[in-house]
Amino acid sequence: MRTREFDTRQAISNAMEVFWRKGYKGASMTELLAAMGIGKGSFYAAFGSKHELYLQALRHFRDTGMLFKHSTALSEAKFAQESIKELFDQLIKRTINEQKTCMLGKAALDFRGQDPQVAEIVDMGVSQLEKAILEILSKAQATGEIAEGRDLKVLSSYLTAAFYGIQVLGGAKPCRENLEQVVATVLSIVFPSE
Repeated sequence: MRTREFDTRQAISNAMEVFWRKGYKGASMTELLAAMGIGKGSFYAAFGSKHELYLQALRHFRDTGMLFKHSTALSEAKFAQESIKELFDQLIKRTINEQKTCMLGKAALDFRGQDPQVAEIVDMGVSQLEKAILEILSKAQATGEIAEGRDLKVLSSYLTAAFYGIQVLGGAKPCRENLEQVVATVLSIVFPSE
């Protein structure tokens, strides 16, 4: 038996980029093989099917923090409002400049809960985002940036929904000014100036 002559992790990363741009249905085997730099025999020996490769690519997206790839917002110590605004600013840049939306969000729309394996990966990834936002909001409440008594879980879910909604809106209507106005409104609800 021949040993595998390619870097599996790199191949999955390259396939992830194709799926990220094209979605599951839009990514052809020809494009995937070319991006991965492997032939059909090696592909089927290593991954078995396009679906299995897609699941591995989704996990890679989730596990390598691709949700936050272009943003340092969640790792730097700043005021919560500034961190969340930076997260959304980077999201808008990625949506407009790179024409990329979150691969997990795209998977959720493509499969609409009809594939339990995809749904589990998406749920875990979205939960990671929601948890990261909740941690920022918890610190903000502890420092008085967010008033006591506000439900941080609800706010975290609201910001997560806005995160995905802005990407869908930006894909349908790529207008930076419009998206920035939406973000300003979202922030005014979470961080009202009184």
